[in-house]
Amino acid sequence: MKKALYLFTLLLVISSCHTEDKASKNKIDFYGISETIKPGDNFFEHVNKTWLDTVVIADDQAGVGSYSFLNIPQKKLLENILTEVSASTHKDGSIEQMLGDFYASGMDTAHINTRGFEPLEAIFTKIESIDDIASIMKFVTAELSLGNESIISMYVSPDNENSSVNMLHFGQTGLGLPDRDYYFKSDAATLEIQDAYRTYLVTLFTLSAQKEAEEKALTVYDIETKLAAAHKTRVERRNVKANYNKIEVAKVSKNQSNIGWTNLLMQLDLSVDSIDIKQIRYYEELNSLLGSIPVSDWKVYLKAKTLITYADVLSTPFEVADFEYTKVLSGQTTQITRAQIMVQKVDRKLGFALGELYVEKYFNEDAKKRVLDLVNNLQKAFENRIDQLDWMSAVTKIQAKEKLYAITKKIGYPEVWRPYHAEIQKGTYFENIVALNKNAYEYNTAKLELPPNRDEWGTTPATVTAYYNPPLNEIVFPAGILQFPYFDITADDAVNYGGIGMVIGHELTHAFDDQGAQFDKDGNVKNWWTDEDYTKFEAKTQQMIDRYSSFTVLDTLHIKGALTVGENTADNGGISIAYDAFKLTEQGKGNVKIQGFTPDQRFFLSIARIWRVKTREAYLRNYINTNSHSPAIWRVNGPLMNFAPFYDAFDVQPGEKNYKSVSERIKIW
Repeated sequence: MKKALYLFTLLLVISSCHTEDKASKNKIDFYGISETIKPGDNFFEHVNKTWLDTVVIADDQAGVGSYSFLNIPQKKLLENILTEVSASTHKDGSIEQMLGDFYASGMDTAHINTRGFEPLEAIFTKIESIDDIASIMKFVTAELSLGNESIISMYVSPDNENSSVNMLHFGQTGLGLPDRDYYFKSDAATLEIQDAYRTYLVTLFTLSAQKEAEEKALTVYDIETKLAAAHKTRVERRNVKANYNKIEVAKVSKNQSNIGWTNLLMQLDLSVDSIDIKQIRYYEELNSLLGSIPVSDWKVYLKAKTLITYADVLSTPFEVADFEYTKVLSGQTTQITRAQIMVQKVDRKLGFALGELYVEKYFNEDAKKRVLDLVNNLQKAFENRIDQLDWMSAVTKIQAKEKLYAITKKIGYPEVWRPYHAEIQKGTYFENIVALNKNAYEYNTAKLELPPNRDEWGTTPATVTAYYNPPLNEIVFPAGILQFPYFDITADDAVNYGGIGMVIGHELTHAFDDQGAQFDKDGNVKNWWTDEDYTKFEAKTQQMIDRYSSFTVLDTLHIKGALTVGENTADNGGISIAYDAFKLTEQGKGNVKIQGFTPDQRFFLSIARIWRVKTREAYLRNYINTNSHSPAIWRVNGPLMNFAPFYDAFDVQPGEKNYKSVSERIKIW
């Protein structure tokens, strides 16, 4: 991991001052530009081809580079923290004690291996006692409060129609393959994944000493296929209004008597009059299947769900079986180290406790202030762009700007840290997992009695990511992304505006993409558009869908334009807004070169570099099918072919592969 970080840094070295701009504090060297590839043909490869041809993906990774893969060296920093706290004794209940003892319990593989399947024996005994539909649901409900969703998925968040209150939301679930479409496709790559998953099920049943393992695996797969048929596609789930179905508990409990919503909520000790069933057809079909599928088959299914939930925290044979399935999806050939497995597990279960120590040890507070300045500048630039739109009326522009300035900005880490209340001990890894799952359930369901917590974060501070949250109308930039190549406090403005500036613009634009645009400034799903303006907006959004659907990856595999439209809209808007904000800076107004590059060129070079990613084919194929983001190459080339300042900066001419005439260039924001 350390070697990977060093390599990445090497490619982005800070050089000494050049005579072209002696006053500049910092020179980021854009090493490895390919002069044989024209910027107008493929700007992503023009900037990154040398790196792509020489970088090696580690055997235990699915990819290498920036964005999510920047979490690889990031996890080494977290490992340093956990190694340190686990080597000392701390006060019971302190975050250091919980982190250290949880990490140590997971590192004790000798003890974990001696237990084998034993941690699940009591759960299997409960499953064996099931004898009717009511007892199926009683078991499902009990496990729901302990982290095993099986056939019910539940969470607490603001009500779409009244963002000042929280409510219970229920979504589709129950599958073992990555997506419902994987059960119905018959191409070679999908068939390989289907076979790997069925093999995984057979192995899990065999390891748990279940007879007729192959027959049981087929039973599970058959039930999942029936559930998958009732699932909405990922594109269908983008429809905000169609995936909100507020219904009285008494009514749905009567209509879906096998699920028995009243009893389910009573057993969970949750008192609510109404719930949101996001994908109503799934629960209608589940209710029917509970009555038509034999109880004996449901018992097999619930054993499989239990095994899948806990496979990676049991003995080595279970962990290996879990990885053998995972590697077919990711393409990686070897498992990461045990220490890195535990870093991931700690970050998932105690992420904000770990984040608190990460911020204290590694985060530069000055970065928070500097990035806030950038956010404020981009807001002003976005306001100017809204004012200049030729397709939006003055009435809607007023509403858009009100929403823009109502956005809450969260940078670095939470002002209030999320508490954890669980008894964590060394030598009880499985019990620690269950205790933390139970605490997570209690933490989430306690929100029902409170208004939405605007201090809460949806991702841990150490994670390299950023997001926009429509119900709270907020943008969030964790400490993890406020580092090279996205942000360097000593770098020139062109580099930072092309880096974290583009990310900021991206998240701001999410407030106005196909989904975000349906929420008002207070986070309610409410129409704030004129009918004519929204019709024009939808037409422009369709242009984005059509354009990206024409892009291919892995030779013939097309991007799913309707799935990625929100992220593509945000990428296009993010670059435009960041550029406008950059042009308001002293460097942006001038034309002083650094290392031979104009300010505008450095801005665009920085954009190409922040998406510098190389992945394995299996990972990319699954990514295309399931991820709402376009692959890295099209996060660069796609928006730039629509942006006139890029054409000017690199003298892009007709006939070059990514050249688009003015009339073909798509502009929404």
